[in-house]
Amino acid sequence: MSAPAGQGARTLRLFFALWPGDRMRAGLASTAAATVGQVAGQPVPPGNLHVTLAFLGPVAGQALLPLFDVGGQGPWPAVDLRFERVEYWAKPKVLVAMSTEVPAAGLAIVERLWAGLEPLGYTREARPWRPHLTLARRIRRPPPDNLVLGPVEYSGDEPPWRLALVDSMTHAEGPRYKPLADWPLT
Repeated sequence: MSAPAGQGARTLRLFFALWPGDRMRAGLASTAAATVGQVAGQPVPPGNLHVTLAFLGPVAGQALLPLFDVGGQGPWPAVDLRFERVEYWAKPKVLVAMSTEVPAAGLAIVERLWAGLEPLGYTREARPWRPHLTLARRIRRPPPDNLVLGPVEYSGDEPPWRLALVDSMTHAEGPRYKPLADWPLT
């Protein structure tokens, strides 16, 4: 686990996510580039690619330690995600890659996270977890229905995903995500 030192009273906008390793991130970005190039929108920077597991919202900096404890309650199971379907979500105007199935290991992580988060006062969304990867934001017009995402090329001995506690910072050009702590999936 890696964790920050000295987070004070500032408020952070946090979520737990599956955070791709460098090789997986490169594979995702490369595979998504052709699909995103067919839409009128803002591509998500490769450094922001992730799969949200539990959105927490605004959290005071002094409330971070219990969240590190929740994330540190591993071991966490490895998750196998295959993104092969592309969807346009009209209300938020985003293009997302959808997993072909909801992996049992991903659901197990989500349930374990919420078992630790709900006693701390966090409220889970009513919608069930659907693993997705946002590829582009601010879509100016609906994309064609026939968009597909090729298989993600991944190789190497580095684990493809880690569990991360992520800070979402808002900027004029769009959000930027920064892991504050992360834990391996085994």
